[in-house]
Amino acid sequence: MNTLHDVQLLDELKQHLLDEKQRLSDLLTKTQRHLRRTEPLSADFAEQAIETENDQVVEALDQEAQIELSQINKALLRMEEGQYGDCVVCGNPIGSQRLEAIPHTPFCYACASAK
Repeated sequence: MNTLHDVQLLDELKQHLLDEKQRLSDLLTKTQRHLRRTEPLSADFAEQAIETENDQVVEALDQEAQIELSQINKALLRMEEGQYGDCVVCGNPIGSQRLEAIPHTPFCYACASAK
């Protein structure tokens, strides 16, 4: 990615990654707060079932956010190291359309499809 257009695209993708990193960090703060709450479950069995189900949903959201945040941090590191935009498997360019759709992806379409 070395043309002026690519530099502009790289800047836009970096800003998108930073914005998404902030959003996910905020989400993780909220999910962790919810998961660490100390209030007891409701005395009503039906309400307990709903609260438990809600906790499971929040845990799933938390895990997904942690994974995506890790992927974003790795993408930002690849940017700093000058390796962003190259597939980590084959080394070929990932392609601007794919990066625009999934800015944190480390794989080109062919390698991602092969998994």
